[in-house]
Amino acid sequence: MRPGDFNASIEWLLESGPSAWTVLHPVLWLRFLLFLAIAALGCAHAAERPLARYAVTAKPPAEVTALLDRALRETAEADSLDREDEERMLRRLRGDTLDVLATEGYFSPVLAIGTDDTGEARYVIRLELGQRTRITEVVIEFAGELADRSDAVERLRADWGLPVGEPFRDERWSAAKTRLLNQIRGRDFAAARISDAVALVDEGQATARLRVEIDSGPAYTVGALEVRGLARYDAQLVERYNPFTVGEPYNADKLLEFQRRLQRSPYFSTVIVDVDPARADGRSLPVLIEVREAQTKRVSFSLGYSTDTGVRGEVAYRQATLFGNPYSLQSGISLDRTRQAAYADVYLPPKPGDEQDAVGALVELTDSEGVKTNRWAVGAQRTHKREVGPKSVDTQLALNFQHESREVSGAPEEDTTNDVVSATYAWTRREVDSLTQPTRGSLVTLSGTVGLGRSSVTNLLNTVFLRGYGRYVYYLPLSPRDQVILRTEAGYVAVDDPRVVPNEFLFRTGGVGTVRGYAFQSLGRKVGTATTGSTSLAVLSAEYIRWLRGDWGAAIFVDAGNAADDLRDLRLARGYGLGVRYRTLAGPIAIDVAWADQTHGVRVHFALAIAF
Repeated sequence: MRPGDFNASIEWLLESGPSAWTVLHPVLWLRFLLFLAIAALGCAHAAERPLARYAVTAKPPAEVTALLDRALRETAEADSLDREDEERMLRRLRGDTLDVLATEGYFSPVLAIGTDDTGEARYVIRLELGQRTRITEVVIEFAGELADRSDAVERLRADWGLPVGEPFRDERWSAAKTRLLNQIRGRDFAAARISDAVALVDEGQATARLRVEIDSGPAYTVGALEVRGLARYDAQLVERYNPFTVGEPYNADKLLEFQRRLQRSPYFSTVIVDVDPARADGRSLPVLIEVREAQTKRVSFSLGYSTDTGVRGEVAYRQATLFGNPYSLQSGISLDRTRQAAYADVYLPPKPGDEQDAVGALVELTDSEGVKTNRWAVGAQRTHKREVGPKSVDTQLALNFQHESREVSGAPEEDTTNDVVSATYAWTRREVDSLTQPTRGSLVTLSGTVGLGRSSVTNLLNTVFLRGYGRYVYYLPLSPRDQVILRTEAGYVAVDDPRVVPNEFLFRTGGVGTVRGYAFQSLGRKVGTATTGSTSLAVLSAEYIRWLRGDWGAAIFVDAGNAADDLRDLRLARGYGLGVRYRTLAGPIAIDVAWADQTHGVRVHFALAIAF
């Protein structure tokens, strides 16, 4: 049947009565249904097409493209609610397009809307951006006491965030004003405000002249604390965390650090630290602190697994007050395949200089690579943490006494009992862009120990040893998706007989985070059937990570390291491998498969911990 015959049949069918339907030829029925299906598919295809697309004469900057795409998406969402009113939707899209371009400095675009003959969309918006407006003049004026500080004024002008020659962008204009105001408020001038700000745009010339006036107000000093919300503790506890002295110049960074210190303490669940210039006494600015006290007792549990130590569980108990004083008790029991330990530490409130003292006790059993230890220890320590921007420096001075019994499998002559008093000083500097997901920066740890004691394997009453250790990690971003991590460790113990040194001060390596491809602590001095601690350590590692889709990444690495009693005998064991990375809020989870050149074996390394 030709198309004309089919159309004629349809007209006959519509003109005839119901009897015609009963005598209709089956073939005509099939063709009629096929016609309806094709029409329905055509309508569905038209409905699936987006409302509009852009056709831009010149490729716009990436930030403009992103904003135009967002305007299309927002219109599409509204379009799905009212598909029939396309004219209204196109008017809205036209207005949104002009607004978006104006925020990016395009004030004279040429825009035309027509039917899209390509079928990609129902309409096409032909867009000629025109000339982008650029900054030709910036005038920044100051009033108040800041105006008399010529050096500070010139630094602020030189650091302005939207200089001459840059494109005018509304987002950068707002950000530059906010940044300038925050810089002034950050030191001395807590009541600074923008008294005037204007952008004069000449659309015909595509130029913009900016003018900002800041009224700094008076320079403030820090006054007394005003604390609210205390019930269990007195204000003296809050004062211990205070980095200010009354009368020193106001500093917003130190105010934020004050809040972080209080928030990290075990005494408060919520902390707000602020100043209000309206409540100033002359130039003295009181510090307002609003706190909510935390629960004094807490029990927590954690469960983990590592290919080094197997399943690990820990139960911890924390108490914020002890004997009616704000002394924080932290205690717990930890169990895994190689170590079982119980500990109890009492932390005193920090001193105004942010130094904190603590005393504690530990009982520990270990069994790793044929070396069993049974020890108990008591000690005291003083820690100090200082943060300056992204950099933090931690120091710790610890004094300990420990009693240790050590058994070495297959070598009874190595069995020892040591009583040692030791003093350790540790220094750590972190300068990374993120504590949990570092991609740029470095981490340095240095420590030194001097020990004096008595051992069952020497005729001397006293035994002395000196220990030094260092670790360096460098994070280098090659691109937003590519990263290199370099790591090195080195250590040395100066002593005549390593047996008189407690196991924790000797060196073994191998396993997760050290030399992959080898069992946990399997690299070191071989005695009998055991691997004992050594007096020298050297580890090197290089790792390349490529972040793929989402939070997943792939890694390739090479590790080299070993431990020995003589540096001349230290032969580096190498491990090579591939790994998988998955980013979490607590840091990347790593699964590594490594081949060891000394054992000619393959080993999988993995570690995961969950707290609840």
